[in-house]
Amino acid sequence: MAETPRYRTLSEDELYTAQLADFMERYSPERVDAALMGIYWGICRNPSVYPQTTWNVRQAKSRSIGTVPAFKVLFQVQDENTVRLFMDRRNQRA
Repeated sequence: MAETPRYRTLSEDELYTAQLADFMERYSPERVDAALMGIYWGICRNPSVYPQTTWNVRQAKSRSIGTVPAFKVLFQVQDENTVRLFMDRRNQRA
């Protein structure tokens, strides 16, 4: 019998939330949401497939959609059930 898929809970740090709000103000929220839903689903479902940037940080990257440029989401797997999302302060664009 197939194992039931496990989805992790995503938590955002304050900087991530602020930078995401700023990004959405500059670009179409509908298109940004579309890209984010795909990234969030992948991170929730199988975070280990994303490349590591350091020993405890992984990176998911969107594709450019119309006028919305590609962007990066950095994250850490906190435990079996939680992933923390954050953005790199030094490089806010992909």
